Amino acid sequence: MAMSCYHDRHLRNLFIALSTALLSVSTVVLCGEALAEQTSSWKIAGIVRDSANSPIPNASVYLEKSGGSVLEATTDTAGKFVIGSSGEGSYSIRVQKPGFRESVQTISLPSKQSVPLIVVLVNSPSEPAGGKSSEPMQFNDSTDFTVAGITDWTAAGGHGSDVNLRTSEALAKETRGLSVENSNQAEPSKRADSRELLIRRDQLRKQLGSGERAGLHKQLGDIDEQLNDSLGAVHEYERATQLDPSEQNYFAWGTELLLHRAIQPAVEVFTKGTAAHPSSERMLAGLGAGLYASGLYAQAAARLCAASDLKPADSTPYLFLGKMTLASAQPLPCAEEKLARFSDRYPQDALANYYYALALWKKKGNTSSGQVESLLKKSIGIAPKFAESYLQLGIVYSAQGEIEEAVDAFQKAIAANPNLAEAHFRLAQVYKRMGEASKARQQFQAYEQVQKTEAAAVEQRRREIQQFIVVFKDQPPTSPMREPSN
Repeated sequence: MAMSCYHDRHLRNLFIALSTALLSVSTVVLCGEALAEQTSSWKIAGIVRDSANSPIPNASVYLEKSGGSVLEATTDTAGKFVIGSSGEGSYSIRVQKPGFRESVQTISLPSKQSVPLIVVLVNSPSEPAGGKSSEPMQFNDSTDFTVAGITDWTAAGGHGSDVNLRTSEALAKETRGLSVENSNQAEPSKRADSRELLIRRDQLRKQLGSGERAGLHKQLGDIDEQLNDSLGAVHEYERATQLDPSEQNYFAWGTELLLHRAIQPAVEVFTKGTAAHPSSERMLAGLGAGLYASGLYAQAAARLCAASDLKPADSTPYLFLGKMTLASAQPLPCAEEKLARFSDRYPQDALANYYYALALWKKKGNTSSGQVESLLKKSIGIAPKFAESYLQLGIVYSAQGEIEEAVDAFQKAIAANPNLAEAHFRLAQVYKRMGEASKARQQFQAYEQVQKTEAAAVEQRRREIQQFIVVFKDQPPTSPMREPSN
C-alpha cells in the first residue's frame, strides 16, 4: 500500500478515530469529578463462576452505559463482586477473564431483582484458562464456530472501556480498508445500483449450478455485503476459503467477521490465515486488530510489530500500532522500538512523530518530556493544524507545571479542532487549578456538548453495523446471567 494514499486517508479520519478515543477517557474522569452529584447509590452484586460451578477470582467486571462512563470492579477469591451504578437506564455489564469467553448482558436500572447476578464464563479454546499465552493460538482444520444470524448493535460489548471499543471499531474499519477489492464498499453512496447488483448476483448463482468455484463465491460475498446482506456475505466468504484457502479469501472472510463484531471467529480465521500465509502483512494486521478487540492488547501489539518487520517501509502496521498506543493506559511491548523506526523512516510525517512521542510518554511514566516535547513540536511544524499534537503537548506542559504553556497548547488544539472534547476538558481542569471558575465552567460545558454530539454520532455509526450471532461448537448452551437456584 502506498504510504501517501493511506496516510492521507488516515489524516482525514483522525478526528473520528483518535479524538473519540480521547473523548471516552475523559468521560470517565469527568463523570467522577464534575458530574458526581448525578450518581445514584444503587449497587449491583454478583458472582462469577465457570461451567463447573467453581468461583472465578480476579475477573474484570465492567458496567457501561452508552455514551457514558465505565465503572469497573474485580471479583474476589469467592468470585464475588459489587459494582455501583451511575443513574437510571439501560446498561451493558461485561465480565472478562483470560482463558474464558467474555460474558455480555444488558440490564436495566433500577432493578426490582434483589438476588445476586450469577455470571457463568465458558472456557475459550483460544487460550488456556490459567491466563494469557504468548504463543500463537492453534486451531483444528474445522472452524470452532458457526455464524447463525444477526442481532442488534447493542450486543457489541467491548473490552476495558468504551475507549477500547471505539478503537477496536476503528481498527476493524481500517482493516477492511486494506482489502483493495472491497474498497467500493466503504462508502454506501458510491455503491453500484442495487438492481444491477441483484442481476449480477443471480447470474453468479446460475454459474454455480455448473460447479462450485471459489472465485464465484468470493464475488457473491462482495455483492451480498454491498446489498447489506452481511450474513449471506460471510457464508460466501467462508465457502470461498474452503474451496481455495488463498490469502485473499482468508482476508475477506476474516475482515467480514471482524467488521461485524464476531471477534473470536475473526481471530481464529486470521490465525489460520497467518499460518497459511506467513508473509502476508495485512493478515498479521487483521490478527492484531482481532486480538485487540479480544482484550489481548500485548499480543495484538506483537502481531503489528511482526507485520512492520515484514515490510518496514509500509506505514499500515505503524498506524495500527499507533492507534493502540493512543488508547492503551500502559506501554505496549515493542511499540516504542517500532514507532521509533516509523519516525526515523518518515521524519517529515506528522503522525510518525506524534505516535513515537506517545509511546515514549507512556513507557517512561510521563516523567521524561524533553524528547517527547521535541517530537510533538516537530509534528506541529509539519502539520500546523494537527490538533492532537497540540493536545498532547498541553498534557506534557501541564504535568510539568508549566501552566501558561499548557493553556496556550490546549487553546491551539481547540482552535485547530473545536470538536476535540479532550482539549476542552483538559483546559477546564487547568482553569480550575488557576482559580478561573468561570472559564473552567465554560470549557466543561463545551466538553459536555461535544461529548453529547459525539456519543450520538458513535451510536448512529454502530447502528449501521450488523452484529453477528455466533454459535460455538462443542460448548453447552448457557445463559450469561441467571438467578441462582434455591
